[in-house]
Amino acid sequence: MNEFTPYLYTKGTDAALDAQLAAAQKFGKVRVGADTVFWRSGLRLYAIPLSRVQRIFRRVIPVFGKLCCGGRNFDIERLVLVLTDGTEVDIHVGDDVRREAEQLLKALQDAHPELEYGKP
Repeated sequence: MNEFTPYLYTKGTDAALDAQLAAAQKFGKVRVGADTVFWRSGLRLYAIPLSRVQRIFRRVIPVFGKLCCGGRNFDIERLVLVLTDGTEVDIHVGDDVRREAEQLLKALQDAHPELEYGKP
């Protein structure tokens, strides 16, 4: 697998990653391949191999939106990957996509039980 700077991925540069991306499950803005997590931020596509990940957890950021007719809480769902060197990669899954974020974490746990899950 190629090294990514910083985890930037361009389609067509690696046939194995292209195949994983095509077969990956989609959860919000995140896709999970056999051994790689893909996500899009703006017009760029990023990928990180799960072999470089030590721990995975969800971060939920509640945001109160004040509207003309009252207010409402919005939850911003994030997937946090803690790499083996201790670096945290914080990935935006989506806004108000609690079910998809839970399914994403469950899919990762089922596919990769060797990784640690939850906050330390």
